[in-house]
Amino acid sequence: MQLFNTHKELIYEAVEALATRNFHTVYIEDYKEYSEEEKDNGLIAFQTKFNTDFNELNIKSDVWVGEEVSPYLQTGLGIRYPYIDAQTLINNAQKSSESWKKIDIEERAGILTEVLERLKDRFFEIAYATMHTTGQGFAMAFQSSGPHACDRALEAIAMGFSEIKRFPEQIKYEKKVGNNSFQLKKTWKPVPRGISLVIACSTFPVWNSIPAIFASLITGNTVIVKPHPKAVLPIAIVVSELRKVLKESGIKPEVVQLATDITANPIATKLAESPEVKLIDYTGSTKFGNYIESLDKISFTEKGAVNPVIIHSTKDIEAMIQNLAFSLVLYSRQMCTAPQNIYISSDGVKIKDGYVSYDDFCDRLQLAVNSIYEKKWGPSLMGCIQNDNTLKQVKGISMALGKKILDNGSFKMPEHDNARTQSLKILALDSGKQEVFQREIFGPMVFIIKTENVDRSIELALRGVEQFGAITCLVYCSDFMKSKEIEEKFNNVFVPVTFNLTGQIFVNQHSAFSDLHVSGGNVSGNASIVDPSYITKRFVWIGNRYMI
Repeated sequence: MQLFNTHKELIYEAVEALATRNFHTVYIEDYKEYSEEEKDNGLIAFQTKFNTDFNELNIKSDVWVGEEVSPYLQTGLGIRYPYIDAQTLINNAQKSSESWKKIDIEERAGILTEVLERLKDRFFEIAYATMHTTGQGFAMAFQSSGPHACDRALEAIAMGFSEIKRFPEQIKYEKKVGNNSFQLKKTWKPVPRGISLVIACSTFPVWNSIPAIFASLITGNTVIVKPHPKAVLPIAIVVSELRKVLKESGIKPEVVQLATDITANPIATKLAESPEVKLIDYTGSTKFGNYIESLDKISFTEKGAVNPVIIHSTKDIEAMIQNLAFSLVLYSRQMCTAPQNIYISSDGVKIKDGYVSYDDFCDRLQLAVNSIYEKKWGPSLMGCIQNDNTLKQVKGISMALGKKILDNGSFKMPEHDNARTQSLKILALDSGKQEVFQREIFGPMVFIIKTENVDRSIELALRGVEQFGAITCLVYCSDFMKSKEIEEKFNNVFVPVTFNLTGQIFVNQHSAFSDLHVSGGNVSGNASIVDPSYITKRFVWIGNRYMI
């Protein structure tokens, strides 16, 4: 209980934030508010891991593996991790499960929150690890894998704490039957499902995985974390801190394990199909996500999506275009929330004094994107392409299929001459070419689709949702009734809608304690981070009765 008492205020504030849904954060997101010494120490800690074995997990192994390549340097990091076969991982998880699930919710919450507090000291190290495995720019890598990820993890802890505290542990129950009465002692016990498998992705290895890890742990499940072989280090650091705090608390560190593998010999399906694994969290491609959902398991998935933008009208055309341009180039569209298909009617965009034509809009967007490239911070905002397959897919799309708006090829990354980059490609198309745009193109590729009218834009966007799902939908519309119509139609197919963004808030961003990430209701994924079902599916309430 010592760690719970230490972090009690932080935990209860997080529980309150879940109810209010207002702005709440614990971890400072702006790296400039940290000291230069912290930044320098983080870089040194990262660099000293090159060409070494990652021993922080305190695991003995005869086999060590590693194949991470920096998208900035295009050279291997040389870091190796202990390899443990699937059955040993399962056995270890089973052996440690009994002690972990018997620990009360307060102690579990205290232990897990302590881990987050310790991760603060490693934010810069994790940021560099994320940057050089995913290709994210430094600022995004710092925010996504550090403060934002820890806020999301704390959100999962708080939601788990709330749900498990929902019912009393026991009561004295009395019922009268005629002139008689009887008494029972009733107890309620939240029983964990069992072993949880978390399969991480290569682009956001911490942000997408840490809520799942902490959601399963707070509900008493043991966890096996299976990182992508090209992006291991960021999540390995998180797992190592978890294991350290567990061991210090007198708990078997095998409550959390890292399941490393290599591309040529994957381990994910062996673990996923193991009958002992009861829960699977997955972020990644639709094909593998569909396979995960087909298994006889409880799964929490986030898969591919085709996120639409519907542009009908706006009160500020320049502010709209600047905001949209930023969202399109952020991390070279390697975010699950990034827009792909922009729908505009042939009449153009309605503004206060008339219309901005379709062609004029295309020209303005081109200028806005190019102006970002020219800024000193532009390349860092766009980052690198995480892997060659993404690059090949984007390069394979012929710009002759429509009207080429933008295609500047690769760009130079300051201080990294060999960085794997690709500028945003923008292609204008008529609505009849659905075979081109009605599919997910992951990476820096955007389509501007000319439609007959806004109703046709809505129809095509909804068709994309039905086929491929959507995590976000961005709408620009100054007509109240049309906005309500769009909102209702997309909400009915379980897609959240964001309206009329300008300034420094972007559709790509979802805030912990306030925004739900993925609705769980369309084919882009079956779970929502972090709603109650993200927690309650991980355990079962069991009620017992005792005659008094």
